[in-house]
Amino acid sequence: MFQLACDPSGVVAETTIKELLPAVISWGKKLDHILRVLLSHILSSAQRCPPLSGVEGSVESHLHVLGERERWNLDVLLRMLAELLPYVHQKAIETCPYSSVSESDGTIFSRPLLELYAGGHVEWPAFEWMHVDCLPDLIQLACLLPQKEDNLRNRTTKFLLAVSQSFGDSYLTHIMLPIFLIAVGDNADLTLIPSNIHSRIKGLRPRTAVAERVATLCVLPLLLAGVLGAPSKCELLAEYLRKLLVDGTMKEDQNLNCRNEIVDAVRFLCTFEEHHSMIFNIFWEMVVSSNIEMKISAAHLLKVIVPYIEAKLASTHVLPALVTLGSDQNLNVKYASIDAFGTVAQHFKNDMIVDKIRVQMDAFLEDGSHEATIAVIRALVVAVPHTTDRLRDYILDFVAKTISKTSLVFGILSSLTF
Repeated sequence: MFQLACDPSGVVAETTIKELLPAVISWGKKLDHILRVLLSHILSSAQRCPPLSGVEGSVESHLHVLGERERWNLDVLLRMLAELLPYVHQKAIETCPYSSVSESDGTIFSRPLLELYAGGHVEWPAFEWMHVDCLPDLIQLACLLPQKEDNLRNRTTKFLLAVSQSFGDSYLTHIMLPIFLIAVGDNADLTLIPSNIHSRIKGLRPRTAVAERVATLCVLPLLLAGVLGAPSKCELLAEYLRKLLVDGTMKEDQNLNCRNEIVDAVRFLCTFEEHHSMIFNIFWEMVVSSNIEMKISAAHLLKVIVPYIEAKLASTHVLPALVTLGSDQNLNVKYASIDAFGTVAQHFKNDMIVDKIRVQMDAFLEDGSHEATIAVIRALVVAVPHTTDRLRDYILDFVAKTISKTSLVFGILSSLTF
């Protein structure tokens, strides 16, 4: 069955997942075996790929370069996992060793039930499979995937959201969230998890500086989008993001690598449109802050998320934020905003956006400094192949006028990296 599911033909894979898989479960009554083999295939598909780097002890040495076949297999296997979720949920209900203890909204896995479960007096393997086997294995998989594997990360995120929807908010709050918090190196309350499995969950905590970076790069995106991204956790997600972006930036001991990995996690969160409004509310706190590093971080974040937003949001939120940063007296903040303007120019062809960019670039150039001129050229040249004719003509005309000034020719050209 697994060989058919991973067949290169999409039709064969789809038929296997939608028709053969349910038939095998119904006929063979071997759900436990299928789940065990499935998790093994998921991990081995990534583990057998070569590492991104041969430098032992580096972050890249923990990540694996997926081939097209392995990427396809992982996508299919994660889809199969999602198809099995209703069966896992139903079996957990059917094998519940306790009398029904439901909340008023009909939630089966309520807090009172989890309190009974936390006593650890009765075994409940069908329920424990999710948080003892499945979630840790998905975290392990995440720690093998390079940044570019957004499609697989997205597939995993949707599965996590489906788990929280099926198992309920109490399960999300008291089981899933603590597991992922520990996996990124944060503290968590394990009160409603039996003590006999605490050591397995605590084993997910990163123990070295490199492991912490891997967790931030690979697990944090899932925590933000797949766990805190659940509808019931909107306020907690905003609070956690604020801790990362606002409080974290003010910590003197936070290194540049850590910031870059947090930025990438926020970038992934931005692939889910429903979180845009909350994210921009936090961005504005950073933009109007008196802290220089926070303003620079805001400019870098805005640059990174531009490819994932629509023109309306770029016009109403991104450009005003960049204009504010561009008028800052600190040159580092100003130049960081110029770089972000270039990314906006590269991705949007809306006339209103183009006009705003031209006006702002003119304002930067009125500064008259050599550094500002170089920053503008560096930011806009990359947009030439992608932007509108109007902005392209503006850029090329400006470059032509600039390089005609012999005093700037050598400095500008030697500073540009195309």
